[in-house]
Amino acid sequence: MTRFLLPALFFVAVAAAGAATAPGSLEGRWLTQDTRAIVEVAPCGAQDCGTIVWIKDPIDLKSGKPRHDKHNPVVSLQQRPIIGLLTLNKIVPNTQGSWNAVSYDPRDGETHEITIRIGASGNKIELKGCVLGGLICDSEIWTRAPAAPIDPSQQQTAN
Repeated sequence: MTRFLLPALFFVAVAAAGAATAPGSLEGRWLTQDTRAIVEVAPCGAQDCGTIVWIKDPIDLKSGKPRHDKHNPVVSLQQRPIIGLLTLNKIVPNTQGSWNAVSYDPRDGETHEITIRIGASGNKIELKGCVLGGLICDSEIWTRAPAAPIDPSQQQTAN
């Protein structure tokens, strides 16, 4: 029963969290569409950046160790921990409620230029990337997440 109760509590907390910042602000924590990670957008230098602060399965079942950036095409970067990994950078305002950014996806090691649009309520964002001059596009919807993960024991340190 606990196995099913914890995920249910997590989603109730996400739904009840509301906007932690102003409705038009990109800053805050965002639950990815697949509900497997939370990315925190915050200032980093002159721009905002998005850093992975929580993942659903922080331990690799094969190795028994914290998950690392194993799909990175740069071999020397494959030992970086997923928690603390910069996944959104070069975030710059485009229009009201829209930003351009560069997204790195540790699931496949790919980097893409994207556009981020915030919903009217401020509780959802759409991340959209296109290739081949806009002929092929894909998007994800992220939802504003609670200020802290439900189960902090699932977080790993960035060592």
